[in-house]
Amino acid sequence: MTSRSEQNGGEQGPRDWRRRRRGRPQSVPEAERQPEQPADSQQLEEEVVLSRPLSSFLEPALDSVAVYGAPLLIAGIIGLVTGITVAAFVTSMRVYGYIDIAIGGGLIALVGAVFISNVLAAFVSRSGRYGVFTLLGVAAFTTIVVIINVISFENTSRMDVTATNQFSLASRTKNLLKDLNAEVRVTAFYKEIDQSDDRELAVRRARVNETLDAFDGRSGKFSYRIVDPDLEPEVVSDYFGLRSPSFVSEIIVVENMDTEKFDWFQRQPTDPNYDQLESDLVTSTFVATGEEQKTIYFLAGHGERDVTSANSAGYGAVALGLLNDNYAVQTLDLDGTENGIVPEDAALVVIAGPTSELPDTHREALNLYLEGRSAAGERRRENGSIIFLADPDSPPSFGRFLAEWGILLGRGYIRDLERDRPGLPQTINLGPFIPRPLLDIGSPKGENLPPVFMPGATALAVPFEDGLRDVLPLYQTSDSSYLIADPGRIEPVTQGDSPDPQGPFVTALLVRSVGKLGTTPPIGDPPESQISDIMVFGDSDFLANSNFEVGGGRDLFLNSANFLVGDFSLVSLRPKIFAFREFNLDNNEYDFVRFSSWLFLPGIMALMAGFVWWVRR
Repeated sequence: MTSRSEQNGGEQGPRDWRRRRRGRPQSVPEAERQPEQPADSQQLEEEVVLSRPLSSFLEPALDSVAVYGAPLLIAGIIGLVTGITVAAFVTSMRVYGYIDIAIGGGLIALVGAVFISNVLAAFVSRSGRYGVFTLLGVAAFTTIVVIINVISFENTSRMDVTATNQFSLASRTKNLLKDLNAEVRVTAFYKEIDQSDDRELAVRRARVNETLDAFDGRSGKFSYRIVDPDLEPEVVSDYFGLRSPSFVSEIIVVENMDTEKFDWFQRQPTDPNYDQLESDLVTSTFVATGEEQKTIYFLAGHGERDVTSANSAGYGAVALGLLNDNYAVQTLDLDGTENGIVPEDAALVVIAGPTSELPDTHREALNLYLEGRSAAGERRRENGSIIFLADPDSPPSFGRFLAEWGILLGRGYIRDLERDRPGLPQTINLGPFIPRPLLDIGSPKGENLPPVFMPGATALAVPFEDGLRDVLPLYQTSDSSYLIADPGRIEPVTQGDSPDPQGPFVTALLVRSVGKLGTTPPIGDPPESQISDIMVFGDSDFLANSNFEVGGGRDLFLNSANFLVGDFSLVSLRPKIFAFREFNLDNNEYDFVRFSSWLFLPGIMALMAGFVWWVRR
């Protein structure tokens, strides 16, 4: 019996290993054999035969790759994944991660080279094209996500979604940072300390860092650094000389980098929760940059409310609210001022619930301030603005002062049968605000303030139409309100010879005037600097410390001050009140929320899946 090799004319097998995988060539009949090849072909065959040892060496390895292609491919994928993970997250083993990536990529490339025809067929076929498009889509999506994340990391910002904008900077702060005319750097001296060692200090340090970061994100001219005084004593000496590091602990320095002028403050122990941190930063920035800080004066010497008092009847909370808006708050005793007049830097004068008479010299000083004139009668920069907080028993001399500007104070308190506060018949629930174009005091950004509660308010009126003033009422009572002269009587008199006057009554108004009664009306519209603003509230109790945070009285006053001073961007709902909001449900409501969250969305998804199946079946 002849062997297969003998039948093939002594051939020892195919020269190319790839031919063996496709099957051995069949023997050719004698009649069909080609004539002998020329010498050149024989030489080529000899060269091929000489290369057979290399192919013989590669054949077993490539055959092994073909047999174990699937495990090698899986190993390559695992190597890539583990290598990328190690290189990305384990810094100390990054070199081994790179090696793992190289090995995994090499295995995948080797299997792909052996099965190149299958790979190409997979890409060329219709399902392969779908797979390529899918891979391209995934790659594009991943690229977009990476680009978005890179942009986000380089441009950090946050959105405050709290109802009261608790974590947002005040409008005045934003305006200050936007208009900075010098490079400002803040240095905060806080020790590097573990939270486990001193948790309260760590929380305060984090609060400072967060606030400074918010400032830094608002202006390219603002920068900050947090320095450990123990580790960097040379920085301490730059500002405080040979002071010990313990002295500068928790001190914040605001420095003008152009002039090297700086101001510093320390929040401990006067403000342990750092509630006034933003305000102090803005004030120190004003000092360091030389910006003018507007001053609001509270008239004193006539029994007015005390802005430094913390008792229930004091106005300490009002002063604090103005300080938070970065105004300077001062008391004004006209007997102690130069020439007995209102100071030149007065942006606003507040007369809060006076109980004694107003001397003629003081009345004349206030008139000069409103008219924008000095003691010598010379024009000042602009006319003045006053907020007057009246009471049912305001002294007659203050009533005469307001009457000179066309404003009349009622005698007695308002009893509103429709809007009184339950259990407090003499307290009026005012609202909503009477809208007027370009005046957002009581309706900032189109949203009404909470109800304003005025205990024992009196009525206001402007009966004179002489072309000198524009009257803008803010709040008024209902038709079922009465002005009762006797503070001890609750029920109004509606019948008889002398019934109580019936409303509605105006309880808050703004009067914009170009002069006192009897002044010659101007020809044409006067410039804004020659308009005197007087805002009158029929009550002073609603701003006392005991009532300041009740209802919308706080916002109403602060917005009014912002408007009169000219800081229109500050007229808003005050942003710094923390509001605890609780979702209260009874058992039925709780069960509905719970089961609907469990079943509603899965049910919708099941219906959509069933609909798609029905359409495509």
